[in-house]
Amino acid sequence: MPILDKKRKTWTGRVRMSGFPVTTKRGFITKTAAKEWERKEKIKLSNPQEIRLSFSQASTDYLLYCQKRQQKNTYRQKTFIIKSLIESWGEDKIFPEIKPLDIEQYLDRRFDEVSGKAANRDLREINTLFNWLIKKKYITENPATSIERYKEESFSKYVPPQEDVNKIMLAANGEEYDILQSIYHTGARAIEIRRLKWEDINFKNRTIKLWTRKRKTGALEADELFINNILYEILDTLYKNRDKHSPYVFPNKSGGRFSKYTMDNIMPKLCERAGVESFGFNAIRHYVASLMVAGNELSLADVQKQMRHKRATTTDTYIKSFQNAETNAANFIERTQNIIPLKQNRKAQNKKNGSIYGSTE
Repeated sequence: MPILDKKRKTWTGRVRMSGFPVTTKRGFITKTAAKEWERKEKIKLSNPQEIRLSFSQASTDYLLYCQKRQQKNTYRQKTFIIKSLIESWGEDKIFPEIKPLDIEQYLDRRFDEVSGKAANRDLREINTLFNWLIKKKYITENPATSIERYKEESFSKYVPPQEDVNKIMLAANGEEYDILQSIYHTGARAIEIRRLKWEDINFKNRTIKLWTRKRKTGALEADELFINNILYEILDTLYKNRDKHSPYVFPNKSGGRFSKYTMDNIMPKLCERAGVESFGFNAIRHYVASLMVAGNELSLADVQKQMRHKRATTTDTYIKSFQNAETNAANFIERTQNIIPLKQNRKAQNKKNGSIYGSTE
């Protein structure tokens, strides 16, 4: 029913229909004109075929939603897939004219030019897009639902042999050694070590918080782990000799957060110095996980706790067997280390190998 704006002496048409937001249009000179607009708007909303929604319009709204809620790299990846899909069509298609074959042809090309893994990743993101559009009432059907996954080549993550891990530990200078040991005894990712602050370490309770965005929401969350004896000694020494003006455990020269560029360059240089096949910090994480599994002393929940893998399929198992999990894995890792502590040799090694600190963000 039209509403009179007494101040402006004009009429406003309003339409509310189930499943759609309120549609409003102001400025009608007569009530009859406002009622006629309402009649036409109701017909338009009741017939989805008349709503000419383009794929680019709908996906733009989706990307704006993602930009505010997800990490930058995730947003960039989604944007790349949507742009690539439109480019493969050579036009901006209109709903509901988008068919499964339109999407499958794009995915086939991704399979041929890149890999099955890339095609499946894109298929997963496209499904997420269409399901979001259904949830928000943009469309009623997902045209990608019937598309089957592509075959993928099996991929094995590189796990360095124990002798190579020992060699890089022995070749490391004091600062490198402290970073390596922190990763070794926590299974941390490199970015989590860069984020590490003194407020994240509780010496009294022997716990350490590692902050990660490796979660479904992309939000920064903390996981708390037990600190074993070797890691405790390293962190205690670092704390006593810390830069009191910096909150970071591993600060750069100016006291800020340790730079990604410097962190990324540690392992290639260290592997070359040690004379071993090049591998990164994440390979040490894989090595620690393989040790825990091979030891046959730990439950799956113990390993999951230490590696901080949050999967819905294993959450119940993790909760039920939580007792002592926070200490079991950390103490097991401590027993597996066959490296002679470099504490007494640290000064000589620093002088010989130089310091890695000094880079800024």
